[in-house]
Amino acid sequence: MTEAAPLLSLRLSVDYRNKPGVLRDVSLEIQPGEILGLVGQSGSGKSTLALAILRLLHLKAGTARGELFFKSENLFTKTEAQMRSLRGREISIVLQSPLSSLNPVLRIGSQLSEGWRAHANGTQAECAPAIHNALSSVSLSNDADFLRRRPGQLSVGQAQRVIIAMAILHRPSLLIADEATSALDTITQSEILRLFAQLNRELGMGILYISHDLLSVAALCHRIAILNAGEIVEIGPPSQIFGAPQHGYTRKLVAALPRSPFLDSNGDKPGNTAASDDKQGRAKPMEKEFSVPEQIPSIAR
Repeated sequence: MTEAAPLLSLRLSVDYRNKPGVLRDVSLEIQPGEILGLVGQSGSGKSTLALAILRLLHLKAGTARGELFFKSENLFTKTEAQMRSLRGREISIVLQSPLSSLNPVLRIGSQLSEGWRAHANGTQAECAPAIHNALSSVSLSNDADFLRRRPGQLSVGQAQRVIIAMAILHRPSLLIADEATSALDTITQSEILRLFAQLNRELGMGILYISHDLLSVAALCHRIAILNAGEIVEIGPPSQIFGAPQHGYTRKLVAALPRSPFLDSNGDKPGNTAASDDKQGRAKPMEKEFSVPEQIPSIAR
């Protein structure tokens, strides 16, 4: 049986006008329906890679060289008009700050309608079901009151869901989430992560989840790529990245995570009996602490 072609396949190097070598021979593949996490500290080149995939580096005076294939098509050979057709329809992006990503003047319904019409020709009667489906997919109301609201009348979590709804209006094959949960509180972040997992399952959407937060990546992603100083130093499933990291930088990242396991209702570590004695008064050995992946419930795998 022939193996399916990757959804996205790239090998890229990127330079900025005054900063060469921001990305150096970065190689990645995303399979259809896969969630790939990209982890790295600030300045490692994560957002640069997102711009390179969308071929928007020129907005920051950057240039890319190498290979960039989406659904087996070479994106470097496409014109800007062809790329505009792809962006938002086949490849969408969700950014970090939802309220600044929305137009503060326009009502939510108007912004969703504009997003739909950017890649479709049709009447309002055809547009309305697409908006309804997108809002339903992100657990937002489709009533007239909500659609009349402006961004300033939304919570940060609602605004991020609106941004995600706009991104999936045309059911793209690839969604790039660039630090999409970084500006959210812990509860809202958890809700958005579960939403990404749901969209992945229900729509078969591939997701490139870019973050500096290893714990959220561990919960969501099928594979994780570690980016350090413009190079991919390691890539593998969460069990490898957290259980048996190969590269020194990966080991350093994992070692910096909180290692204590969850506490039980008495404030004790589950399975930890080192504080008690056996019948002969001898201290019982401390059992092995849980590894990080065991502590984090998977929401996508």
